[in-house]
Amino acid sequence: MKRVISDLALGVRLAVGGSRKSWTRLALQGFGIGLCVAMLLLAASLPTALDARADRVRALGTVARGDGPPPLLAEDHSHAFRSDSIRGFYLKVLSPDAPVPPGVDRLPGDGEVFLSPALADLLASPAGELLRPRFPERVVGTIGQPGLENPRELRFYAGDASIEAEPNGNTVYRWGATGRSGAMDPVLWLLSLVGVVVLLFPVLVFIGVATRLAAAQRDRRLAALRLVGAGAGRVRLIASGESLIGALAGLVVGFGLFFAVRPFVDRISIAELSSFPSDVTPTPALTLTVVVAVPVLAVVTSLVAMRRTIIEPLGVVREQNPVRRRVWWRLVPVVAGAGLLVSQIGHSGERTQLDTTAFVAGVVLLMLGIPVLLPWLVERVVFRMRGHTPALQLAVRRLQLDSGTAARVVGGVAVVLAGTVTLQMLLAGIEKEVRADEREEVSHQFLTISGDSTTDLSGLPALMGNTRGVLSLHRLDQTSAEVDDRTYISVNMGSCEALRSLVTVPDCADGKAYVVARAGSRESVRAGQVLKVGVTGPDTGTPWTVPPVEPATGTRPGLFLTPAAAAGLRSQHSDYQAELDPSIPDVAEHTRNALASHGHRVHTYYVGQDNTSEVEHVFGVIRRALLAGSLLTLLLAGASLLVVGLEQVRERRRPLAVMTASGVPRGTLARSLLWQNAVPLVISTAVSVATGVGLGVLVMRVFDTEVAFDWAGIGLVAGLAVALTFAVTVLTLPSLWKATGALGLRTE
Repeated sequence: MKRVISDLALGVRLAVGGSRKSWTRLALQGFGIGLCVAMLLLAASLPTALDARADRVRALGTVARGDGPPPLLAEDHSHAFRSDSIRGFYLKVLSPDAPVPPGVDRLPGDGEVFLSPALADLLASPAGELLRPRFPERVVGTIGQPGLENPRELRFYAGDASIEAEPNGNTVYRWGATGRSGAMDPVLWLLSLVGVVVLLFPVLVFIGVATRLAAAQRDRRLAALRLVGAGAGRVRLIASGESLIGALAGLVVGFGLFFAVRPFVDRISIAELSSFPSDVTPTPALTLTVVVAVPVLAVVTSLVAMRRTIIEPLGVVREQNPVRRRVWWRLVPVVAGAGLLVSQIGHSGERTQLDTTAFVAGVVLLMLGIPVLLPWLVERVVFRMRGHTPALQLAVRRLQLDSGTAARVVGGVAVVLAGTVTLQMLLAGIEKEVRADEREEVSHQFLTISGDSTTDLSGLPALMGNTRGVLSLHRLDQTSAEVDDRTYISVNMGSCEALRSLVTVPDCADGKAYVVARAGSRESVRAGQVLKVGVTGPDTGTPWTVPPVEPATGTRPGLFLTPAAAAGLRSQHSDYQAELDPSIPDVAEHTRNALASHGHRVHTYYVGQDNTSEVEHVFGVIRRALLAGSLLTLLLAGASLLVVGLEQVRERRRPLAVMTASGVPRGTLARSLLWQNAVPLVISTAVSVATGVGLGVLVMRVFDTEVAFDWAGIGLVAGLAVALTFAVTVLTLPSLWKATGALGLRTE
């Protein structure tokens, strides 16, 4: 054991000693592995962050039943402000020992309000000027972390002595509902599941790539050790020590980057992506896994890389006739991954029906197929290439001698590009579906106004008539009906102007009836069908025969009846549709402020304002994060290519100097370096784009999402890879000029 430790220590000394190049190599390895470790630690923090958020959400729930008289009344309410939703509770204290909600030290009195930090900042800023009339209460404090789902949440607790006990259960005996919190939104669940797989898998690939940097220099050092008497086994152990110190340096850098970035996670402007720094804590089990797996992976990768290397005292040689790479076993991960994903198509109607293990395994196998298949593909391409120019001939011959090194270096970036392309397709398809409904509704410039059962809206027409920007006001009565198959459909009754605020009705006239079919069906009801209208419970409702109906288009399925067609039907609820003038800036907010006198018992809904929704914000942030991550990985891969290129120039300095002395122009040698870098990158880019598109199509089919291609994003990522080739070549030129000088002919 003492000898093993001494050999490992010698490998460490060789890795950090000797020259500035050794430190540069170690710094590059440490930075590359450190970035991967930081990303793994962030991923290891997801369970803690999600659990902490879920616990706070459960703590915000109310328990409406208990012993004795209720100590507290609470009415939850959501204020709409542009594209934001401001949630909170209006509270009335009935007992001195009334339960206090999380995040505040006492209950607000009548006319008092507690605000979240984000809401307080919004109200204090010029952007929140239109929101202040809806919060006339006196601010008495700030809601702390236990009462917030995330740092960017807009939340409040306000006191209101006018609240009365209602039969629907607005009593509160304690805070903190039991049971599980609400399920994650399917869109975010899909993006999270695929994103974690396609972004973390390349991290593991790149750790292996980073440990192979400067392999030629390492081989020369190992040959020198053989010359002084070290055995082959000891040499490999020393080489493992060199890889180990790079991995340990990467762990130190990774933890440093993680703790440097963690304090800023609460500054993310999108609520769904923001989190408290204390929540971003890796679980002990996953942290231990990262700490152990990274050095082990580095050492194993180093040993595997040396399996065909014969280290002799006078140099390093590799098998003169390398084994021809076989393709059959390299296709197994691709075929198996595609088969697993195809087997899940049509199983995503309910999330519980999808075999998550098979789905994740399919994605991982397809991603694994890229670095496994790429060396064979690069070998086949370069062995079939012919140099039509001296520069291309030099590059092709060099790649034919050693194509595996270039394929391994670009393998990591190929996996990242494939994952980025897949996520870009998912974002494009989901965003297309989300925005389709929004665009269909956004053409209606109507604000829906509704109140609860205790709110008197009789003065609403006069109030809206004096509000600037309100063109007209229409009443829309609503009830529900039970269809024969025990499904329910909404029944909307109003004038033609009121109906047009919701759907497109052709040739509307009093006495007509219209139907908007549910998605996937041609019609919801038919003329002459008997429905039960006004259903409030089992065995309730009045039989009603559907009159002749005409089809209509809209985003809300149901029946739409003019007054004559609705004769005899009783309304269960009434809404008002206020037609607004879209030419007036923030017309919806001015109208809501006019309704502020009714308090929180009036609700509004408006989709006509041209504001970017929260979903679109999330998509934008994710897209920018993907591009930033791809750019960072490309830069790191470029650094790897640069090190390999500089090593190859150093190894070939005498042949290069001889060719220059024989009359070969330096420009020809420079172009050969460009081809030498470009060929593997072009092949890997083509493979990654094809794999990413195929994986994206399969994943979108599994989740029954419309297939869409973000060619602009795909082209941008591919263009970055092409630009990287030129950048690496330009940075290699100074070393080439030095190697091809007269001093390059000197020998000892």
